Amino acid sequence: MRPAAILLDLDGTTVDSEPLHCEAHRRFLTGKGIAITTEEMIGNIGKGDVAFYRDLLQRRQLDGDPVDWVQAKTDVLIELYREGRLVMRPGVQALLDRALHAGVCCVVVTSSERRLAVAALEVTGLAHRLPMRICHEDVVAHKPDPEPYLLAAARLSVPPTCCLVVEDSVSGVRSARAAGCRVLAFRGLVPDAALVAAGAHALVDSLEGIMWEV
Repeated sequence: MRPAAILLDLDGTTVDSEPLHCEAHRRFLTGKGIAITTEEMIGNIGKGDVAFYRDLLQRRQLDGDPVDWVQAKTDVLIELYREGRLVMRPGVQALLDRALHAGVCCVVVTSSERRLAVAALEVTGLAHRLPMRICHEDVVAHKPDPEPYLLAAARLSVPPTCCLVVEDSVSGVRSARAAGCRVLAFRGLVPDAALVAAGAHALVDSLEGIMWEV
């Protein structure tokens, strides 16, 4: 059954940005004299940086404004993007081509703030292919809350049950499942078992051809 719309997570799903996010965290936090583990950063995938820095400040009993910290880290990350180090995840172009041919709309649904999402899509040449985006600023509640995916479906005037979501994080999978969408989990840094436990209907290694897996 062909979906009415495909809703794509951005980081780790549409673009291979998670390693660069980790590098940006390390660079920024090193400047603050803070050592961060890979496990802490992977545990943050899909949750949003404000919550990550708020929790970090509380755990380490440090002073700081998590919102300001996120802005500074985002500046570092955008510079990494502009160095040409950001690439698309496997099968993105093929999926977008097939969706266009089939008349299926594709929308980005991300926890990232808009300026970061725009930068990621521009440097990878995807901005004109994915002009519709639900970003951090568009919702009050963020993944794993269903609001981002419910909003995407509402803007498209289609039922969430007719949407196919592709996610790479536990919080993203939970968000989409709570919205009533069908969810494919894109293998990345998060263990398969965690994605399945979160509710993913299937796991994929590439975006190419996923429309025919539902």
